[in-house]
Amino acid sequence: MVGFFSALRYWHWLLLAVLAGVALLATEILVKHEQQLTRSQQLRHEVASAGQLKAMLESELNIPLYLTVGLASYIKASGGEIDQDELDILLPGLVQQAKHIRNIGVAPGNRLQYIYPLVGNERAINLYYPDLPDQWPAVEEIIRSKQARLVGPVRLVQGGQAFIYRLPLFIPDDTYWGILSTVINIETIWSLLADNAAAQNVTIALRAKVPGKDDYGNTFFGEPGLFYDDSLLLNLAIRGADWQMAIRATEPVLNRGVLLRVSLFTATLCLLILLAWLFYSRQQLRQTANELSHSESYLRAVMNNVRDAIVVTSDDGIIEDANVSCFRLYGYPSGSLKGLHWSMLLATPQNIDEIYSATSAPDQVFEGQGLRQDSSQFELSLTRSRLVQGKQQHQLMLIRDITERKRVEKLKNDFVATVSHELRTPLTAINGALSLAIGGALGDINHSAQKMLTMAHSSCGQLNQLINDLLDTERLASGKMRFSISPVALVPLLEQNITQIAAMQHKQRLVIVQDNEKPFQVMADKGRLSQVCLNLLSNAVKFSPDDSVVEIKLSEHDKMIRVSVIDQGKGVSGEFLPHLFQRFAQAENHASRQHAGTGLGLAISKAIIEQMDGKIGYQRLAQGSCFYFELPATGVLTD
Repeated sequence: MVGFFSALRYWHWLLLAVLAGVALLATEILVKHEQQLTRSQQLRHEVASAGQLKAMLESELNIPLYLTVGLASYIKASGGEIDQDELDILLPGLVQQAKHIRNIGVAPGNRLQYIYPLVGNERAINLYYPDLPDQWPAVEEIIRSKQARLVGPVRLVQGGQAFIYRLPLFIPDDTYWGILSTVINIETIWSLLADNAAAQNVTIALRAKVPGKDDYGNTFFGEPGLFYDDSLLLNLAIRGADWQMAIRATEPVLNRGVLLRVSLFTATLCLLILLAWLFYSRQQLRQTANELSHSESYLRAVMNNVRDAIVVTSDDGIIEDANVSCFRLYGYPSGSLKGLHWSMLLATPQNIDEIYSATSAPDQVFEGQGLRQDSSQFELSLTRSRLVQGKQQHQLMLIRDITERKRVEKLKNDFVATVSHELRTPLTAINGALSLAIGGALGDINHSAQKMLTMAHSSCGQLNQLINDLLDTERLASGKMRFSISPVALVPLLEQNITQIAAMQHKQRLVIVQDNEKPFQVMADKGRLSQVCLNLLSNAVKFSPDDSVVEIKLSEHDKMIRVSVIDQGKGVSGEFLPHLFQRFAQAENHASRQHAGTGLGLAISKAIIEQMDGKIGYQRLAQGSCFYFELPATGVLTD
């Protein structure tokens, strides 16, 4: 745009300014006159429509209110004594006279004792107004002022919204007697008002004055914006309410000023746009070139400062670009990889299809061996994502050297395995000695010593289980755990597990539930399957309330047998679910602190079940949790 302004001469600017000024002045004079004429026509239409809508709304709302006043006169005449039989005769006639009345309520002493009609309003019977924190302040103010008020919209206890005309009643000696309330159906009134407004081709809005203030509250019908433009405003004469109506025509008279303005300026605007576009295009072209150069420099700087290797290839795997870290990691001279296939960066390039399959999604990671220029190999992790530019497709490879991470993981696993094995020998001796002492091998032991030895024996068992879990985790991670797969009858196995759990003196009751009375048979390693079942049952009784029932449900579908352990505990929180079967994962809550563990049980169970061609999962129930696993069935055993 700078080039455009500098290219125009002085007399060009002067001529354009004069033409624009004359056109603007003439247009604004004509447009102003047109707007005044249009507004005058709108106003006449709005005044006529407002009168009809105002009269209709006042009539529809005041009729129920006057009927309420009549009911108040009847109660005053009877000295505050109400006869339900008489009300059963009187109120139906009052309700029939006003079609918008939803119900009429009588509340002596602020307690709603009578409602007509009762059907649909049963929940409001015996309603005590002081118990309604959202309504009582308004009711209390009505009683204090001794003035009837139309309030609303109010959310009703029996459901829905309505206007309520509340009339405080004082018997002749000026003693407060109670409240008469007439509930007016808000939907029918709004529907009638909307239909009439649509028939008049106007749009309206309603708002009420805030009690005790000169200001108005929120708009409860129509668009609030009507009160803040040039709409016609009227005050409504409704008993017990200070309402204001805003009304505006929905179909204004055609404003020809816009057409006039557009016509006068079209020619001048077209000329200005044409000239501006020529110079603007030139400037944009120059600016785009500069921005492209800057973006390329910025992107190159970002890529070169990333520690991981970044490789961009064509859709068929030919390297198009690579960052500095890639050349540094593989030992190639800068720029020497362009035009080569990226599989040369792998120690096993023949597995390229396997790598593509393993990294089909951006969040999937492939781990393998990389090959440097000097033929040395290293551990790498690789992620792949697709880039689309126009009609061309590219691949983005992110390669990370994980040699050090693998070394640390191996050291950690070796350390865990070594420590666990070294602990088992002295722990076995301690456990045996404690068992002999508790069994009386050392002679009679006093009660306090017996109790301390029992606690030590129990803790020794827990420590032994911890070591077993650590060893199982190490074996599963290294693939050293052996499985002997054979047919296993589930029901006898589960009954044996229940007996073991019952020996722990838990207060929960464990029950087996079957689709039929025949035990099921699966292909599994019996010892490892028993380990999984004991872990799930132990967790269920730990986190279940005392005296509750833990169900072990057996079912069969799609040649798989499912074992579901259903407890009545609090369940697993939603934020912890993604980590439920991870190693060392424990939920941060009170229950988990009470039953602290290693966080390895579920991870071990998941790995064992998957090694036996099954799957394990969790379902949150309305009351409790359900942990389940599925294993291949060998058929249903027959008697």
